[in-house]
Amino acid sequence: MKPVKQFLQIVLVSFLSLSFSVCLPYNKENLPLAKLGILDLRGWDFNRYGNVPLNGEWEIHWNQMEPIQNENPNYTKIPGNWTKDSKTTFPNGYATLRLKILVDPNSKSFYLQNGVTRNAFKIFIGKENIYESGKFGLDANSEIPNINIGTVSIPPHKTGTIDLNIQISCFHYHVCGIATPYLFGTHDGIIKSFFEATSRDILVLSSLGTLAFFHFVLFLFWRDEKTHLYFSFVCLLASVRLLSIGETRLIYNYLPLGFYEIMVRVNGFSFTLLYLAFVRYVKEVYPEKRYHHFYSMNYFFAILLLIGIPFSTNVYSKIQSYHLILSLFGLFTLLYPIVHGVVISKPGAKFFLFSLVSTMLLFSLDILTEFAKKGTAYLAQYGFLVFGLSQALFIAERMIQNFKNKEKLKQEKELAVSEVKFKSAFLSTMSHEIRTPLNGILGMTQMFGQTNLTEEQKEYLSLIQFSGENLLLLINDILDLTKLEAGKFELRLEPIVLEKFLTDMVQLFKSKLINDQVKIELELNEKIPNTIIIDKRRFTQILSNLLGNAAKFTEKGSIRLQVSNEPINEKSILLKIQIKDTGIGIPKEKLGELFQPFQQIHSHLSGKTNGTGLGLTITKKIVEELFGSIEVQSELGKGSVFTVKIPVAIGIDTLNQNQEITNKSILKVMDWEKNLAQIYPTKILVADDDPINLKVSKMFLKKLGYSVLVAENGNQTLSLVDKERPNFILLDVQMPDLDGLQVTKSIRENKNLTEQPIIIALTANVMEEEKDKCLQSGMDDFMTKPLLMQDLVYMIKKWSKVKI
Repeated sequence: MKPVKQFLQIVLVSFLSLSFSVCLPYNKENLPLAKLGILDLRGWDFNRYGNVPLNGEWEIHWNQMEPIQNENPNYTKIPGNWTKDSKTTFPNGYATLRLKILVDPNSKSFYLQNGVTRNAFKIFIGKENIYESGKFGLDANSEIPNINIGTVSIPPHKTGTIDLNIQISCFHYHVCGIATPYLFGTHDGIIKSFFEATSRDILVLSSLGTLAFFHFVLFLFWRDEKTHLYFSFVCLLASVRLLSIGETRLIYNYLPLGFYEIMVRVNGFSFTLLYLAFVRYVKEVYPEKRYHHFYSMNYFFAILLLIGIPFSTNVYSKIQSYHLILSLFGLFTLLYPIVHGVVISKPGAKFFLFSLVSTMLLFSLDILTEFAKKGTAYLAQYGFLVFGLSQALFIAERMIQNFKNKEKLKQEKELAVSEVKFKSAFLSTMSHEIRTPLNGILGMTQMFGQTNLTEEQKEYLSLIQFSGENLLLLINDILDLTKLEAGKFELRLEPIVLEKFLTDMVQLFKSKLINDQVKIELELNEKIPNTIIIDKRRFTQILSNLLGNAAKFTEKGSIRLQVSNEPINEKSILLKIQIKDTGIGIPKEKLGELFQPFQQIHSHLSGKTNGTGLGLTITKKIVEELFGSIEVQSELGKGSVFTVKIPVAIGIDTLNQNQEITNKSILKVMDWEKNLAQIYPTKILVADDDPINLKVSKMFLKKLGYSVLVAENGNQTLSLVDKERPNFILLDVQMPDLDGLQVTKSIRENKNLTEQPIIIALTANVMEEEKDKCLQSGMDDFMTKPLLMQDLVYMIKKWSKVKI
């Protein structure tokens, strides 16, 4: 990369040097200068040395159209503002400037190229008018200003003296006179000079235009990289301005008289846009907040020029000239972020600094020319060209660095994705491997609890069940948190009857309360809708976590679930849920840790260490995924108030309000229903390769009154389906030979079956992807291990037909 940068820097410096040498062709020593109104060119070799700028002392005849012979005439320096002497400047008005040019009488004909002359003028050789720009006038009303840069032939001369007279009127600009040099030379030399100047303007215009187009196209491909867009604007505006501020002022040669004053304002407006675009470009490159006051100051400087638009051209031009100085100061302040970029080695910062400094130097020369303090060709356009090319190199280097960074980010992203996939696969595998033996532990614990036990045995069994359920809670919480952090949260919206849902939730927790000194109450606002659209499972999880915490840490008093709503629009509301308890409360210094994972705030206060410390973390993440918010207010020893606000859609009011709440957690744990087989008669097949799980499922069903068919692999399952035609299949997903998905597909494709059985997935894998795979394969429902009795009862009730 370094050799490429060095090569680009050498090319840029060489181009800048060449530009200066082309733009300043008259910085040679021993150029003849006019003295006391006479310029002696008799010894000048035009073929060898080229054109001569008519610089030096010219006679000035103030308020005179016809010069009057005077022994002590006034002289003014050309180019520059017209002056009476070195200290006194003439005001707006009209005057005749006179110069006698001494040439070899035997030389060929000569040509003249005029410079920028404000505002209207006529060129005479003797008394012969050879060129005119605008309409000369004796006051502002009679003058029509214009700027034409052209070449004109000098009439034949015999005496070797050319009497050059220029009548100038200036009533529409704040400084008057000849701003840039007049050139005198042969036909070939002047024509060559004019075309060189025109070619330079066209070269700069086309180069900046090409850069503008190229970077705009880059922006269309990389919309996130706005640097290209603002740089394109800068180049486009700079190129357009060249038509009116270039060496040859191309646009004035094609505009009719009377457009000068409009163009002065157009130039000012285009400069304001260019200034704003440049500042915005720098801000895009260096967006740090510490630089913003510099950018704001430059924005203010830029729009100041617009204040002068209503004024006369004479006043406006003065405002515009002083505004150039203010702009130069503003550009100087922008050096700070750019220099800082060089110090911290920001990609391309050196190119940026070089381009800005070179532009400022040429801009300074233009300001001096504008105030007629130095007569040179206007050079800012070449500064813009240097700026454009160096900025192109800067952006190129920046793009290369960005590509490197993006490639690095891509690799890091791929690594992160692979880690996430590994993590998901690991969790899925561990979940399956842990849940499989856990199914046997909790299943046999439930069955063992139905036998005749001593009080001591019941205590031991209760501890086993408690520990197993805590282990299951830990596994579920870790999996939920992992899915939420991985962005795999999926909303499954469905209508629910709000009042019945909340009533059932409260009833569930009432049945779990051991202490009679705690009451759970439900308070509903009269205006709550009958139905809402929400993810029922996630909504249940939110309420279960918050009510569970309240019940766990409230030993006496009450727990109130208050529900109200605020309208958002006709189709949605903001559901407000408050869980208020009179429990032990939370210390103020611990509130900040409340929603952090694995934090058990109450453990040292209550001695209750059961739980994972993930419940509130998961609750907060779920609420936020539902575009809601959760807050807590608490006072130690007096209780806590958790407030949840969730935007929800209003459901259809005609929904059956008596529909059964299908959430399996609503079922009471102790409803065993031993006569279930009589009410819901069905033939059930259990397929599982794990003998303990198979035994647990068989014992559960036997307890409910069912005689069960069992299969230990996929092929046995298909054989029993063909032979016994079961109505209900509990099918393990992971089995040898054929897995549950393949078995399901074969059953669904079996045309010999007159009636398709209900197939329920039975798996230790609880990931959402696994559930989707099961349902897509043709299964009817999904159950996770460890299998609990209430889950089995619920599923049989849901899918079986009632016996008539």
